Amino acid sequence: MTNNNTNSTPLRLLETFRTVFYTPIYVSVAGGFLTAEGLDVTFNTCPAQYPHPLSALKRGHADIVQSGIMRCIIALDWGAETAPLHFAEINSRDGFFVLSREHHPDFTWDMIQGAAVIPVGFSPMPWASFQYALRKHNIDPGSLALMHGLSLGDAVQAFREGRAEYIHLPEPAAEQLIAEGTGHLVSALGTENGHIAYSSFAATREFLAREPDTIMRFIRGFSAALKWLDNNSATEISNLVSPFFPGTPKELITQSISRYKAQGTWPGQPALEQPEFEGLQDILMGAGLVKERQPYEKVVSREFA
Repeated sequence: MTNNNTNSTPLRLLETFRTVFYTPIYVSVAGGFLTAEGLDVTFNTCPAQYPHPLSALKRGHADIVQSGIMRCIIALDWGAETAPLHFAEINSRDGFFVLSREHHPDFTWDMIQGAAVIPVGFSPMPWASFQYALRKHNIDPGSLALMHGLSLGDAVQAFREGRAEYIHLPEPAAEQLIAEGTGHLVSALGTENGHIAYSSFAATREFLAREPDTIMRFIRGFSAALKWLDNNSATEISNLVSPFFPGTPKELITQSISRYKAQGTWPGQPALEQPEFEGLQDILMGAGLVKERQPYEKVVSREFA
């Protein structure tokens, strides 16, 4: 979606993939909060030629991207001297859910032991967070019969076909399976794992240094969008963002938003705080994705938010 005001500052914004989890971005764009700050935003999902938005950022395809901060932490752990800086939080909790094929009104985590499970396969962070919850409940992730590497669509289809007892999904896919009676919610990982720096906005150090006014305007617009998001009902929010999900019934979007709001998925203000950053590193260390912790100041910019 693009604002064609020629007097505005152009800004290219990318997301990783389309999900109700990123509703704060859609509110910022569709609600006119960034436009009100004089930004002419071109917003897209990351093109297929780039493995993730940080790759597009590095190659000059975007100015600001939504990304899991874990990618920068992993890059630094692998030896990169620097990484893009994350400067505003989008999600302060995990936005993925665990569903079962059978209804378990008295679910306990030991029921998953040894079960056939489809984890999220298109990004490492959701699975790392799921593993953290499993280990917290003394479940060895290696004991599960895992179906790794499926796309979101293939994962949902495999679950519908009865090829797994549990599935791990974001919204609105989780809500779709719940609505049709195929899946039953057994765990919201956002509630299970608490506040973590899950997803945020990032830019190159060069862009932050060259365009501080643009970043400040972006932060002001995004902050206003977060306040609007906090003060409006799921129905009102759904009316604004449902055009980003053509083909998905509006009632599923509304229910997804309601579930995310109820568990405090979205922050009230954009500052990315250190305790949430350290909580994320706990998850990455536990999953074996990194060997060493990274300094907060090496990954997060506090200058703007």
